[in-house]
Amino acid sequence: MEAIPASFSPIQLHDRLNRPVWLGFKRVPVDGRELLFLTSGSGSVQIGKNFETFAGQIVREFDINPADVDFVELRDEDERRHWYRWHAQWVGSAPMECRAEAVTGESRRRYLDQALHGDTVAA
Repeated sequence: MEAIPASFSPIQLHDRLNRPVWLGFKRVPVDGRELLFLTSGSGSVQIGKNFETFAGQIVREFDINPADVDFVELRDEDERRHWYRWHAQWVGSAPMECRAEAVTGESRRRYLDQALHGDTVAA
């Protein structure tokens, strides 16, 4: 486990090569949905290359309905926080055609930061 931010809980998952890896993980309920935050911290795990594998494991492990969750990745790069919202087409508990979209709007980034740190979040 390498430098997972304090606002995350560590979770061990298996990457696409079935190697155990540690990620930062946090579930936040918001208006009947859930924001599910992931980060690799300063570790070498690339969520992008493993998102399908990680998302499927999380959905099955926590018995989450994929229609009720939004996956958000936090990357700390160049002394800045970068947010990515993940999209997938779900077939049961298997994500397909996954892609990440950078969160660029200041109000959206502020919303995610507030949700992550437990501040009051208004939808």
